This record gives sequence, structure tokens and C-alpha cells, in this order.
Amino acid sequence: MCGVVSIVYENDNKNLGIEASFLLKKLEYRGYDSTGASFFHKSGDIILMKKVGAPSVVTEELEIGKRSGNKFIGQVRWATYGSVTDENAQPHEVKCKAHLVGAHNGNISNTDKLKKYLSENGHNIVSDNDGEMLVHVIEHYFSKITENKEQLTNEDKIKYFKDAIRLSEKRVIGSYAACVSMPDIPGVFAIKSGSSLYAGKGRDAGGDFIVVSSDLTSVLSKTRFLIPFSEGEAIYFTHDDFKVFSVKTDTEYKPELKRSRLNISDIALQPRFNYFMEQEIASSSMNIHKLTNYYLLKEHENQYQEIFENQYKECRALLYELVKLYDIFDSKEFKLAFEKIISNKSFEDVYEKVIALKIEMFKDAKSIGFTSEDTTLLNELLGFGEIYFMKLFVLDLIITWKKKRTIIKYKKEIVKIFKDSKKKRISIYMVASGTSYHASLTGAYFLNNIEGISIITANPGMFRSLYLNSIKENDVFIGVSQSGETKDLVDIFNDLRKKLGNKIKLISIVNNENSTIPQEKSDFYLPIMCGTEIAVAATKSFTSQIALFHILAMSINSEDNSIRQELGKIRHYMNFTMKNIEEDITEVVLKLFLKPSIHILGTSLIGIAMEGALKIREVVLNHTQGYDSAEFKHGPNTILGKNTIFSFDILEKLHTNMLAYFSDIYNNIFKNKEQLKAYILLMKNFKFSDYGADILKGYYERVEEQKIYQKAYEGYTNHIDIEKYFSNYPLIFVCPPDERDKRITISQIHTHKIRGADIIIIAEDDDDLRKAVEGRPAGQEQYYHKFITVPQTGNKFIFAYEATIVLQQLALKMSVVKRKYLNKNKIENHGVHPDVPKNVSKSITVD
Repeated sequence: MCGVVSIVYENDNKNLGIEASFLLKKLEYRGYDSTGASFFHKSGDIILMKKVGAPSVVTEELEIGKRSGNKFIGQVRWATYGSVTDENAQPHEVKCKAHLVGAHNGNISNTDKLKKYLSENGHNIVSDNDGEMLVHVIEHYFSKITENKEQLTNEDKIKYFKDAIRLSEKRVIGSYAACVSMPDIPGVFAIKSGSSLYAGKGRDAGGDFIVVSSDLTSVLSKTRFLIPFSEGEAIYFTHDDFKVFSVKTDTEYKPELKRSRLNISDIALQPRFNYFMEQEIASSSMNIHKLTNYYLLKEHENQYQEIFENQYKECRALLYELVKLYDIFDSKEFKLAFEKIISNKSFEDVYEKVIALKIEMFKDAKSIGFTSEDTTLLNELLGFGEIYFMKLFVLDLIITWKKKRTIIKYKKEIVKIFKDSKKKRISIYMVASGTSYHASLTGAYFLNNIEGISIITANPGMFRSLYLNSIKENDVFIGVSQSGETKDLVDIFNDLRKKLGNKIKLISIVNNENSTIPQEKSDFYLPIMCGTEIAVAATKSFTSQIALFHILAMSINSEDNSIRQELGKIRHYMNFTMKNIEEDITEVVLKLFLKPSIHILGTSLIGIAMEGALKIREVVLNHTQGYDSAEFKHGPNTILGKNTIFSFDILEKLHTNMLAYFSDIYNNIFKNKEQLKAYILLMKNFKFSDYGADILKGYYERVEEQKIYQKAYEGYTNHIDIEKYFSNYPLIFVCPPDERDKRITISQIHTHKIRGADIIIIAEDDDDLRKAVEGRPAGQEQYYHKFITVPQTGNKFIFAYEATIVLQQLALKMSVVKRKYLNKNKIENHGVHPDVPKNVSKSITVD
């Protein structure tokens, strides 16, 4: 996943560089291998700047914020085709047959063939990057179309450029989005061919503008008014005008602007947080509250929802008219259309009936505010005056009712499927990748332990190799995906539909409801509704996923009120845990953040252990593996005791030892201070990759006074005691409040700590567990232990949420501390970051 972005103003804007830096940083979560920016001036001059590194770094190093111009095209790269070099960074400027600048997001799968074809046809290829091939292909066809044409007008160039894009689309194989332009046309072309791309129109201090980006949030940071265009289309835009055209046919049109439902404040980093990951962990509890509002009925809701049901057609018509407001750009027209809705006789009738109920919550309506998915629109309408509040509040109830009735309908359907699975011997498969797979394992834990329902869980690769050919008619398949676009999961949906047609039920659980899996591949879906997640490492979505599974499991035999109370307890204990683990977490972070390898051992809660390990791997970049605690003794325990895994802090100690040793032997070996100074300088400047006695050996073999340095080398190798540099291996146990789980955990702790393990445990306080953890094994003087205590509930299901919070916080804080450590030591391109760690992207949409 990469990201492209472009913005066009009418005239040269002295602040364009500031806007460019802002927009590039908004895309950092999509790519951070390299960053590039191209600035077009009205004079035709182009400045291209690009370099290896994340936007937050490169924009400062290249002083991108100081640039001006009227057009900007930028790109952030997550490398796929071509190594991470400045040459492979985008945008690419080409001048072989025409002068173009462009950048793309996605993958061009026939890159090698295109490179050969372009080279044979006179193009100078300077990188291995597929983005360069795309720009050259467009250049190639544009030059062929205009080869014998003279005195082209701007209109001619724009027309022929569209034709060149259409011809390029036939030649190029892959999924991508791209922005391309020329210095002598006023606008930019943006192409949407298999990858996300969004456009918006607005006005700021620089005047009217149109902005295009791979990421919706970056567009919404500039404007709420979007230009709709679809897959297989492109847009040519200037500062105030645009045309959408097909990349396959000659059709083109100008769509009406649409108002976005999203509020930028919902996806911006709040002042009290330093990272999106931190903010998203903190929001987990409120997201569970949102699930309860949509999946569970309250008694007072029945009263006004009965009114809505009795006037179903009228309410549907009102909502249809309300949705039309999103397409109105003019403020006066916007207000008139709204007033027409609330003066409609159908609305007045519904409104009067609802208000006549005199429900207690109406007294607190202003403090409750709007809670539906159209909150942004309703707040904008409220700007016309407080006199509209109660009518807007009732509209908010209608909007919520409409979505809630659909959710509850499908909740009941899936609950019936779970019940029937015990009677009819049907198999239920739950398939997901990454974090969603770990949530599925935890969901299967809830269903098995609460209701005795068996779920077969797998990731797509496992499912394809183990179950695809044995799944049968009337079985049930549940795909779990946050993005709803996971490529290997989409493929499984396609395989099953082809194999069994409508004789298998295909269900999805997603966060992004407007994505491929729920909209095109599923019989129905259930949303987790946790909002946009900016940090690459999923946290709040994991918690919402397991909460939804928990709701479904409890819904089989429990009433909504008791489920609501249980979820209320969960939210309380999550918040309590968050507030009370700071000191314990900090101690463990300082102990572990440089450890190169860790195991997290879950007793029963294997999904939680695997997810905790994934979070540390993702954002700390320390190898961490989640395992069943009893299974660890079957092979992985060989890592305990002496091993050759040395961490940075151990290497630092060894380095310090070397410096001290050579200072001590100065009088015995070195004949003058200059020799000593040279040697100490050598040692201070060594790299970890050149480490240890080998550097000494190599050095003395290259100097004149070989005997002196040979003596130093031999003395050092005799002096060093490697035994001092071995350390215990860290194990983190996750133990729920269950007697059998406790006995298993205690047995494993005793088994492993005597073999060289440091023990950290996440559990409710328990005397037996504490004794097992705190007892120092004989001969293990460096043994470390820590008991991270979570609130006492005696409920193993509530504990799953508490343990999740602890592990997410541990990963977050380890990432922050390690990042500071590496930055302080001037280690470049280390990739440690809570929001945008290296080598991973938010949604994997390639094979």
C-alpha cells in the first residue's frame, strides 16, 4: 500500500509547500519507505523532490514546506516493485517523448515486460519502480497520438491525454491509482483503476482548490464536499472545475458534489494523545458502548420504534429526502431542503407522536446529543439555529432505528444459525487474517465456553489447504475482516460461491461496511462499528470484534438487559485496568523493549496471546510469538537458558567492556597517547555489524605494529567472559481466573523458570500464582519476575478484555521507548513507530 495525493490552485500559492507537507504526513500510515513531492508553477517550471524516508522526516529534511506553486503531486511509498532507493521513490519525471510527472499507488504486475517494451521504444528507464513504467506508458501513447500534430491547444492536449490514459489502461496489467500531469496544462489527471482514490472541492486562504488522495481522511481534512467517481474512471481537474471520464470508453460527465458523512474531528489526533494507536486503545470502551446501542434493545426504545414501524413507509421516505442533503453544495438551497423535510406532514405527525411519549431521556436530549451515523450532517443543520434541535433529535432517532432494525434482524439470523448448528450437524467456519484471525479464535472461545458451540477457525491459507474441498452444502462460512477488502479472503468467498452457489450461507463481520466483502460477496453482514482506524496496528477494532462475538454468544440464551449489564461491567473494568497498570507496565517496558525475542503464553486464551504478540512484533519490531502455554514445552522451550540471542543492551555492555579494557592496558601495550587515541576512536565508532574480537583482529592485521595489536587482541579474547552476557528469556503468561487454567499456568511457570526464563504474568491476584512467579529458582541469581494484576472479577470472559488492554498498552509503550532509544543513537530507517511501523500496511489487497 502506497499513497498518492494532488492539489491544484488557480495561481502560484506561496504556502503550497506547507499544504503538501500536511497532506503527505496524512498519508504516512500508507507508506514510509520513501516520500516525494513535485511542484508545478504557472510559468511551467517543475521542482521534483524525493528521498528515502517517512513523510514526517523527509518533508523536514528537504524543506518541502518552503516550496510554492499552483499544482502539487506527491507520493508516499510502501515498496513492492524496486528496492528502497531515492531512484525508486515517486513521483517520476519523464521527458523522453513528452514532459510528464506522475505517481501511483498499487501494483503494475507486468512491470518487467513494460520495462523491456519501453526501452525498445526509446524510453530512458532510470528505476525499477512500476510507477515509472506507468508514467512512461502514458507518455508513450500521448507522444504517438500527437506525433504529427502541431500547435496543440490546452483543450487538444487534455483530449489526447485522456486517449493516452485509455490506451495505457489496455497495456498495463494491475491495480492502481495515479496522478499525472504536464507543465503546460492547467490541471491534473487522477486515475482510479483498482485502488482507492478520492476527490474533493473546497476553498481556503489560497483560494478555490480541488484535492485528490488515496486516503479519504486527507481529503476530508481539506473539505467536506466530495467529487464522486468510481472504479474504472479518471478525473481531470483544475482549481475549480472537473470532468470524470471512463478509462475504457469515450464517455465522460460532471457529477454533482456530495457532502461527506464523516467528521474530520472523528479521525484527527486529539490533543491529549501523542499517537493514533494510543487514542484508539483509549476509545475501545466507548466503541463497545456503541455496539450495545445498536445490537441490544432498551425498554424505552420500543415505544418510539413502534411509531416508526407503524409509519415505516413515511419514515423511509423522510430518510431518503435527508440523504439527498448530502448532494447539496449551496448553503441556501441546503437550508431550504432541510426545512422542507421538517415541515412535511409525515414528519410532523411522527414528531408529535414521539414527543407525546414524554420519555425520560427527552429531558436529557441536549446532553445526549446526536448518536447516529449522520451526526455530522445533523450538527451542520443545527448550525441554522437551536430551535431545530428537538426535530433533529427525532430525526436522529429515526436514522438509528433504520440501521438498528437491520442489525438486529441479522443478529437474530446468525444466533439461529448457532443454535441450529448443534441440532443439524452443520459446520461453521470462521476465516480471517492477522488481528481478525486472533479475534475469531477469541470469538470461538466465547461461543464454546458460554454455549458449547464449536467453530472451526482458520486463516485463508489454512482454510484453502485444509477445508475448502470438504466444506459441504448448508455449512456456514463467516469471513471476518476490518477493511472488507482483504484479497486472500475475497478469493475464498469467490471460491465458495463458485463451488456451492447459494447452497452455502456466506456471512461477513466487518468494520468498513462500504467495502467489497459485505457489499458484493456476502449474503448478509454484521458491522463492528468502531470507526476509522488510522494506526496500522489494529487495536480498537480487535476489541470491538471480540465484543461482537461475545454479544452473539450471550444472545443465544440471555436477554438484552442482562447482556447490557455484562458489557457495562466489561467497560468499567477495561477503564479501571487502563488507569491502574501504568506503573507495572512501565517497569516491564523498560525490562523488555530491547529484548530481541519474547513469547506470550496464553492458557486457553490463545487468541489473546497471539494478538498481543502480533502487536509487539508490529510496532516494536522485536520477535514475539503467541503460544498456548502448555504447548510451549513441546519444542519452543529450547530457547530457554543459554542461547545466542543478544539484545542491544547486552551489546552496549560488551562495548563498554572493550573500551574499559583497552584503557586499562595503555601503559603495558601502547607506546604513546596517539596510538591509544586512535584505538579508542576505532572502538567508539564501530558498528554492531562489525562487532566483537573480529574487528580487533582485522585491524591489527592491517597496521604496521602488528605485534602490539596482536598482543591487545589476544589479551582481550582471554579477558572476555562470554558467560556474563547470557541472559534469561522473557515469558509473558496470560492466565484467566479459572481453576484448571491456573493449575496449568503454575505448572508451566515452574517448568520454565528453572531453565532460564524470566516470568511476567497478567492475571487476577492469586496467592498460588504469586508464589509460583515470585519464587527464585536455585542458581538463577538474575531471575526477574513481575505480576501485572488486573481487577478481581472471577470472570474469565471479562478477563479477556483486561488482558487485551494490558498487552496493547505494553506494545504501545515499548514502541515509544524503543523508538526514542534508536533515534537517540542515530539509527536510521529503523521503522519502529506506534502508528506506522515498517513493512506493514492497513489493508493487504495484493496476493
